[in-house]
Amino acid sequence: MFERCHSPLEIAHLLRHLYGLPVQLVAGRPMVTTGSVLGAIVMPPELGREVLAALDHTNAAPVIADPGARSWTFLVAPPSPARPVEVPVRRSLAAHQVVVIPGGRNIMLPTTDSPLGWHWAAEPTPGALRMPPRTAVINAVHQVTTLQTSTP
Repeated sequence: MFERCHSPLEIAHLLRHLYGLPVQLVAGRPMVTTGSVLGAIVMPPELGREVLAALDHTNAAPVIADPGARSWTFLVAPPSPARPVEVPVRRSLAAHQVVVIPGGRNIMLPTTDSPLGWHWAAEPTPGALRMPPRTAVINAVHQVTTLQTSTP
């Protein structure tokens, strides 16, 4: 996908045009900022694979993997009106190394197809930006982690 891009500006243009992502260049890197347009939930890749599989096709999620596969970042639609995640829910998520990123944070976007760099673990659908609601991903985390703890 990125083989024809020769600069961060070309990558940003491609991500904007192909997926409708509100990309900006920050320190020469394509990023999106969490807030009223999109949110992010970060988790370990092993859990992320199970969460992605638990989401139904109507809630397909774009997922970014970092170099070295230490974390997966799910791009989500934030709640409207904006509201923070309740403390008991945050604690439950934190027990599984899941973090809901607050508004105003920059999220690095993929710049390569190689797992050695920031890349898509689950590529967005081309066209208008579609992301699952934040609650759908949180519910999938709860579903997957509840199944893990109830299995002998």
